Amino acid sequence: MFAKKTLPTIIAFVCGVTVVIAYFFNIPFIQARAQDILKWQSVIAVFALGLGAVNIIRIHVNNVQRSQNRNLYSLALLLTFAITILVGVFAGQNSDAYKFIFDYINVPTGSAIFSLLAFYIGTAAYRAFRAKNAEAAILLLTGCIVMLGRVPLGAKILPVSVPLTNWIMSVLNVGGQRGVMIAGAIGFIAVSLRIIVGLERRSYGGE
Repeated sequence: MFAKKTLPTIIAFVCGVTVVIAYFFNIPFIQARAQDILKWQSVIAVFALGLGAVNIIRIHVNNVQRSQNRNLYSLALLLTFAITILVGVFAGQNSDAYKFIFDYINVPTGSAIFSLLAFYIGTAAYRAFRAKNAEAAILLLTGCIVMLGRVPLGAKILPVSVPLTNWIMSVLNVGGQRGVMIAGAIGFIAVSLRIIVGLERRSYGGE
């Protein structure tokens, strides 16, 4: 119990308070300790990345074993994962083989995923742009104006859409984004404080 909950709570409290004090007050001893904690953060992040890689391997190996080698997606992931690791470790990141993997496998795959996201966004926009109430009607009107103002054909059809689009993107959109960022920052601060004082039990495997 002590090693699983109490000790991590104490470490999180000491590290969190030290970094917060170092941010607001110029105390040399606290500043030095905060820098050490931030360095340890980088080390822990590397270990977390390795733990994530091990977890991915474990999950997909289990998938392959349960499907009796018929899960092609898990097999492809394990194969490409192993090849990339071996090439990166033994040949180096500047080798032709590693550049080939990055330029002709990683980049096209990422582009394909982002292109699929465009279709998901389109279907979500279609569902959201149904004018069922006043708010949805405003969203529909704003979305139509922006779409018309962003393409040359729309600017020819409705010339006023261009200045309206610029105003919407620079005033309404920026204001909304700042509101979301402020709310997210407040939520991040609240969760951080809960972790520091030991109230966030899910961080340590609790409910």
